[in-house]
Order: sequence, then C-alpha cells, then structure tokens
Amino acid sequence: MLKPISTHIEEVRSFNRFYTNILGLLNNAVFESPFSLSEVRVMFEIYSRNYCTARLLQEELNLDRGYISRIINKLEKQKLIYRERCKEDSRNQLLHLSDAGIQTYQELEAKSNEQIKLLLESLDEDNQKTLVYSMNTIKSVLSNSEIKKSQDIIIREDYSLRDIELMKKKQEDYYTKQVGFDASFINYLHQTFDGEIEKVWTAEMNGEFAGCIGLVKVDRKKTQLRWFFVESTIQGKGVGYKLLQLLIDYCIRQKYEQIVLITVNEQIAARNLYTKFGFHIIEEKEEQVLWGKRVVEEHWALDILSDYKHEN
Repeated sequence: MLKPISTHIEEVRSFNRFYTNILGLLNNAVFESPFSLSEVRVMFEIYSRNYCTARLLQEELNLDRGYISRIINKLEKQKLIYRERCKEDSRNQLLHLSDAGIQTYQELEAKSNEQIKLLLESLDEDNQKTLVYSMNTIKSVLSNSEIKKSQDIIIREDYSLRDIELMKKKQEDYYTKQVGFDASFINYLHQTFDGEIEKVWTAEMNGEFAGCIGLVKVDRKKTQLRWFFVESTIQGKGVGYKLLQLLIDYCIRQKYEQIVLITVNEQIAARNLYTKFGFHIIEEKEEQVLWGKRVVEEHWALDILSDYKHEN
C-alpha cells in the first residue's frame, strides 16, 4: 500500500533538518564566520565566473533582487568585491572578487572541504560509497522531475564577452558542419559583431547555452535582428519563439518602427517563425554562391505598427 503524500512530505523535511544539522549549518551561518549561506554562495558564483552580474546572480540563486543588492552592497563595503563597467555594454556592471575577497573565499572553501573530510572520515569505506551513491540518486531523481523540466530553460537579457565568444563558436560549428558553409562564413560572422550591439538575449538549459538572438542599431527608427540561433537538441520547445518575442517586445518599448534582418532561403524553420510574427521579404537577391553554397539571400522586415502579429 502506498504511503500518503503527506507522509513523504514529513520524511523529506525530516531529512532536510537532519542533513542541515550534520553539516553544522544551523542558524544560516557558515563555519562560525560572519557570512550567511547566501553571502558565501554569492562569493562562490563571482569567484567561479569570469563574467558575473547582479542579474545573473538573481536568476542563478533564485533570490529577490533587493536581497541580492543588499548582499552585493555589504560585500562591496567590506572591500571583498568590486564592480567594473562592461566594455561591451556600459549598462552592465561586472562583479569581481578583490584580492581580499579571493583570500576570504578560499579560506571558507578550505574550511568547507575540511568539514566534509571530517564527515567522511567518520565512516568506513563501504558507508562512504553508500552515502555518495545515495546523494547521486537524489540528484538524479530531482534533476528528472517535472518541476525541474518546467524551470530548466531561462533567458538572460545581459551578456558578457564570454557569451559573445560562445555565440560565435556555436554558430561557426552549426553553419560550417551542419549547413555546409565554408570558412568565409566565419569571417562574415565575426564582422557582424563589429556593429553597435544594442541588446543580446541568451537562452540557457540546465546552465548550458541553448540559443541566442540580438540587435544591432541601425538608426533611431530602425534596428537589425542578428544571431538568431537555437541548439538543434532543444528545437521545438518554444525557445526560438520566446527569444523572438522578447526581442520584438523590447523594440516596441524602445519605439522602433522597423526591424530588419538578412537570412537565406535554406533557413526554413527561422523563416516560418519570422512569418508568424509578421516579417515579410522586402528584397530577394539572385541565387549565388555564398560561403561556398548556392543560396538565395533574403532581406526581411517587420514594420511594427502595421505588420506585427502576436500569436499565442
């Protein structure tokens, strides 16, 4: 006979209390240090990333924006972190650990490792293996849960130099290995990033790159859609639709009148999605050899006030 779910709830909560006590993390303090668990996690994320912003911390840690801001201000006041304006987008501020912050974090990490070492040393080898196996089982079960599946795709509206390099690499691989373009496409792709980048959205799935889209400013009334890409392994899950929707919503807020883009006739899935949102072809060039393949280059546009179709 199956146990009622209320019994399982209590068992899970009991395990949480037990494990928290085992690790000595009661009262939200770490190793008798002045830092809360959230503060230590923030330092860990900044320490582990070359490019880190407050927005990324908010999404990664699932914490309130105001709470993250207070933690950042506290750590900055203690001279453990500092801010640096992003060269690629002056609207973003990158967070870094100072030398004192690196030393403080490494001391905390060493104490954490020592704590786990003491825990494992209290067990014989068989029980250590059982413990690790059980932990991996918990991770596996929860990673495959429906709750996890519904939350595993996030879209960030800030970007870093690392994001740009990853966007280039992903599209280089896709267009040269799967579409069949030659090396001249790589030169063209890199040149597209020389323009005035206005905005970039990157999609992530379980912390890994899943897709992207961006804008390059043309003039006060017009902007150009660039770098629309979704990993083939997650196509069909609505990521492309959401990326395009966010881009258009942004353009509406910025009072742009037209969005333009350049594509080729082979990009069937993207072209179908453009059509759904009201984009139309404004120029179609003669078939030509481009990047090593015979293709038709197409110029598309969305006149936002007259053409935009918001489909659900």
